[in-house]
Amino acid sequence: MATEQTRPVVVGADGGGTDGAALRWAAMHARTTGRRLLVVHASEPEALAARAAGAGAPDITMLLEAEETRGEQIRDRVEALGEEFGIQASVVVERGSPVRALLEHQQEASVLVVGTGRKGPLEEFVLGTTSIGVAAHATVAVVVVNPEVDVDSLVHDRIAVAVDGSDDSRVAARAAVEYAAVTGKKLVALSTWYLEVVDGYVVTEPDSPEWQKIEEDRRAVLQDALRPALEKHPGVDVELAVRRGPVVSSVVDLSREVDLVVMGSRGMGSVRGRLLGSVSQRVMRSAASPVAVVTATRR
Repeated sequence: MATEQTRPVVVGADGGGTDGAALRWAAMHARTTGRRLLVVHASEPEALAARAAGAGAPDITMLLEAEETRGEQIRDRVEALGEEFGIQASVVVERGSPVRALLEHQQEASVLVVGTGRKGPLEEFVLGTTSIGVAAHATVAVVVVNPEVDVDSLVHDRIAVAVDGSDDSRVAARAAVEYAAVTGKKLVALSTWYLEVVDGYVVTEPDSPEWQKIEEDRRAVLQDALRPALEKHPGVDVELAVRRGPVVSSVVDLSREVDLVVMGSRGMGSVRGRLLGSVSQRVMRSAASPVAVVTATRR
C-alpha cells in the first residue's frame, strides 16, 4: 500500500487538445510536492460507434485506430512533461468510462486532476462531463483546470479558500492551509455575504453598526475554521477577506488574483451518490485559476 508521500498526482487526459492545462498543472504540482505523475487516458470508442451508427460516423475500426494513435500521442506528451519538469511520469491507457477509470485510481492518488474540455453532443451523451462526475464522486480532493487557464502565468504566490462555516468548508480550510504550507504561498480566506436583514431592514450602509457587525461575525467564522490547521502550520501567512456580493461572482473575481481556489462541496450521501453543489459547479466552469474541490468525506 502506498504511503502518503508516495501517492502520485493522478490526472485524466482525453488527448483531444483541451487537457493541456490540466496536464501541465498536474506536472507542476507533482514537481512542487515531490511526487510522481500518473496520467490516465480512458475512452469508449465502441460506445461512440454504437451511438453514431447510421449517422455517417466512422466505423469502429477507424475509431479504434484513431484511439490507438491518440494514446501514443499522449505518451509522447507525458514523456516530454516528465523531462521538462524533472519528474517521474507514466501513462495508463484503459478502455471504458473516463470517470470510472479515474475513480478506480483514487485510492492510490494524492489528488485527482481533471480538465473541463467542451465535448460535442454525441460525446457528451455517451461520456457525460468527466470533471463533474469525478468531482462529485471522488473520495480524494479533485482539482479542476479549465482549458483557458494559462498555468504558466499562475505566479501570484497566493491561493484562496472559500469558507461559509459548514463542515465541508472547514475541511476545505484545512486542505488550503496544508497546501499553503507545502508551497509557501499566502492564503486568502474568503467569506461572503449579500442580503442580510437586521431588525427587518436589509443592510446596505457600509459604515453602519449592522454592516460592521456582519463583517466581524464573518471574520470570526474564518478564524474558527482556520484555527485547527493553523495550529499545526503556524508559519502560513493568512489574509482574511470578507466581501459583500453573490458567492459565485465573488469567488470567480478572487480567482483572477490567486493560483488556486479551494472549495468545499456538500454531498448527498454515499448510497445514492453525491451531487456536486451548484456553487462549486458554477465556480469550476468560470474560474480563472484551477479549483480544488473537497468534502468532509475526503482525506
